[in-house]
Amino acid sequence: MSLPSIDAYLMPDSPVEGRVTWPIDHGRAALLIHDMQNYFLRAFPQPAAPPLADLMANVLSLREACVQHGIPVLYSRQPGGQSRAQRGLLLDFWGPGLSANPFDTAIPDPLAPRPGDHVIDKTRYSAFHHTHLAEVLAGLDRTQLIICGVYAHIGVLTTATDAMMRDIQPFVAADGVADFSRDHHEAALRHISDRVGRVMATRAIITALSQQRLAVSGR
Repeated sequence: MSLPSIDAYLMPDSPVEGRVTWPIDHGRAALLIHDMQNYFLRAFPQPAAPPLADLMANVLSLREACVQHGIPVLYSRQPGGQSRAQRGLLLDFWGPGLSANPFDTAIPDPLAPRPGDHVIDKTRYSAFHHTHLAEVLAGLDRTQLIICGVYAHIGVLTTATDAMMRDIQPFVAADGVADFSRDHHEAALRHISDRVGRVMATRAIITALSQQRLAVSGR
C-alpha cells in the first residue's frame, strides 16, 4: 500500500495527436504544478536519471515561461499526517500517505512557491475535489489550465478530467509529467488526448506562448 520504487525510463518523445487543437491563450491560461513534493518524488531513486531529471527541468522551464508571460502559477500539495477521515478510501489503496515530517510535504527548493503564487491543499486525486482551485481560477478569469507534475495516470489525469467537466480547457505537458512507468505515462497521455484535453511537449507549450505574445505585441 505504499508507493513503488520507479525504474528509470525515457520520457515520451513523440507528439500525442488528440481530438482537440485548442490554442493556448496566455490571457486565459494558468499553470498548475501538481504534487511535486519530496514524498512523491522520492519514488524515483535515481534523481539524475530520466524521468525525474527531465521532469524537474521541464517543470522549471514551464514555470519560468509562465512567469515571463504573466501567467498565474498554482501548486497543489497534500498535507502530511492526515487522519483516517481525511484519507478516506485512499487509505485502502495507498496507506497513510505523507508523514508529518516537513521534508515529506515540502516542494524542492528550485520549484518552491514564490510570493504571489497560489497553493492548493488537496486530499484526493483531483486538485479540484473539496478545494478552492475552481474559485481561484474564476477569480483570475482563467479558463485554461496547463498541468505538469506527478503522477500522470493518477492525479494529473483526474485533475485534467475534472477541469474538462468544469469547462476549463486542460493542457498536459507530455514530458512535464512523470509516472510509475513509461507504459503508465503513455497510457495516461493517450487517455487525456482522446477524452479530456490537449497533450503537448513542454517546448511546444513554451513556443506557443512566446509566439502568441509576439503576435499580440505586434498588433
